Amino acid sequence: MNIITWLILMLVVLFGTTANVSLKYGLYISSPTKGESTSIKNLLFSPYFLIWFICYTFMTILWLYVLRTIPLSQAFPVLGLMYALIPIACHYLLKEEVVFSQWLGISVIIAGVILVVH
Repeated sequence: MNIITWLILMLVVLFGTTANVSLKYGLYISSPTKGESTSIKNLLFSPYFLIWFICYTFMTILWLYVLRTIPLSQAFPVLGLMYALIPIACHYLLKEEVVFSQWLGISVIIAGVILVVH
């Protein structure tokens, strides 16, 4: 895997993380009162839904490039970094609690991705 492909794969992970966090934030911020469910109409007209759509579109296009360039058995496990980055982003941006067992799981995911990449 050359450096350009690695950077593109990291962009896929970052776009995926941003997409998921923005969709969650859009659901949270567009609800009438915090914590209640929101209507689909409010979500669809939220700027965070647009961010989700754009990020997911770019993520998919870049993912297609990655699949043409490197084997799926190497590329797919790197997507697991989203399972680590999403809780971290939600902790800092959405003030969600991340407990010790989640931090431990995040560490295991990161270690596993490092092993797969090497």
